[in-house]
Amino acid sequence: MKYFIILLFMCTSLSGIAQSTTWKVDDLHSKIGFSVEHMMVSETEGTFDKYEAVILSDEESFSDIKVDFKIDVSSVNTRNEVRDKHLRANDFFNVEKYPAITFKSVEVIKGEKEGSFLIVGDLTIRDVTKRVTFSATHKGTIVKDAFGHTRAGLLIETTINRQDYGVAYNGDLEVGGLMLGNDVDILCKLSIVKE
Repeated sequence: MKYFIILLFMCTSLSGIAQSTTWKVDDLHSKIGFSVEHMMVSETEGTFDKYEAVILSDEESFSDIKVDFKIDVSSVNTRNEVRDKHLRANDFFNVEKYPAITFKSVEVIKGEKEGSFLIVGDLTIRDVTKRVTFSATHKGTIVKDAFGHTRAGLLIETTINRQDYGVAYNGDLEVGGLMLGNDVDILCKLSIVKE
């Protein structure tokens, strides 16, 4: 009986540590974007317009944040249907075989500046999973927005090498050099609402 009480106490204590506050991404005021160097002189930008996200945090500063993202790769949008169709093909994402990009956080580290932190987690593109670190900034919180909700803003970004994930397609330019850069900047501008 004594051990049962101790075990019950431990479980109760641990349950109090887990985050209980869920935040929902407001799709109309958020963007999951990326950019890559194009022909060495400009950048091609795009977004993923469909995704699911679970964001948990009880702390006002989001210093305990947990993030779980699943992106529908077929929703890639660079404002050019021919290019988007190519991105969905095997040269790039191979949507038919790998329909989702996922990210699951494993750790959050407080940053040097107020409202800044690092989100460390596993990013999976195609069939490759790698540990990456996103820089994050809490842009502020409105306790009561126009609809009576608590709303916060997050800016989350990182740079990855697409070659690391098997997205290796490229082309040579007549003047020398490659059509596409390897570094891809990822920028997530999120407006989130407390549920």
